[in-house]
Amino acid sequence: MTHHDTHPAHKHAGGHHHGPIRDAMAAINYKIAIISGKGGVGKTSVVVNLAAALKTKGMEVGIFDADVHGPSVPKMVGIRTEMRDILHGSHGIDPVVTDQGLKVMSVALIWPTDMTPIMWRGQYKARVLRQFMSSIKWHELDFLLVDLPPGTGDEPITIMKSLPGLDGMVVVTTPQEISTIVCSKAINAANELNAPVLGLIENMNSYTCPDCGRQEYFFGRDRGERLARTFKIPFLGGIPLDGQCSDAADTGIPIIFKEPQSLTSQAMFRIAEEILKRLPPREKVVVKHREWQEGRDHHKK
Repeated sequence: MTHHDTHPAHKHAGGHHHGPIRDAMAAINYKIAIISGKGGVGKTSVVVNLAAALKTKGMEVGIFDADVHGPSVPKMVGIRTEMRDILHGSHGIDPVVTDQGLKVMSVALIWPTDMTPIMWRGQYKARVLRQFMSSIKWHELDFLLVDLPPGTGDEPITIMKSLPGLDGMVVVTTPQEISTIVCSKAINAANELNAPVLGLIENMNSYTCPDCGRQEYFFGRDRGERLARTFKIPFLGGIPLDGQCSDAADTGIPIIFKEPQSLTSQAMFRIAEEILKRLPPREKVVVKHREWQEGRDHHKK
């Protein structure tokens, strides 16, 4: 059964920003925001591979890259400049669909080049992002994963508040960046938005020697688990340090698709299962057939 209208987070959809964004996201089952204490913890890699893990389970998945200053989602999923087939105008903006079927939208895709510097001020940035969110035509999705800017300042919180009916938040940290600040801020934001913290993911939590199989914990063991216990939030799992993972990111194919048997992929599949367990059951979306879209895309075939 579909729980959309009764979901508590929808109570917060009444603000004046929400109407057009709510309409644009009306056919999305679950909206999940991914947050980290700072940059460099591999948050985007987690987002991309979580999306890929859900996709391999037969879900329709979109990624919204909301990091204006360091948007790296397009590179990690293999979107090249020449693939930016975006329709502007009265119809809105179409996400780019990757070869593996992920729908992706990033502010980087509307810039002239990858080197364009962005010097927007805070309030203007928030306004542009809200306008952007209301223009994207996601259509039917089981999951929309939102890759938030790093940190727990105004920007990620503003974006989360602009998402009507946010279903949950996931915190990404690493053993050397175990941050009580990010956990407490995430919990406060979640309480304010009536959305649960679905749990904490510890990235780069261990290293397994490919030759002898010995597992090393360079930055300390079980730190993420202890932090999750302290804040009474679920521990979703740890992701190992894996050279294959960065190789996959460089080629633009998430490791889940490229090396499904790797330790990283296995960890991500387990984490996806944990997240699915913590969400209210909803009917899988049925993607509608849209004639005009196919007509527009015929040149790609």
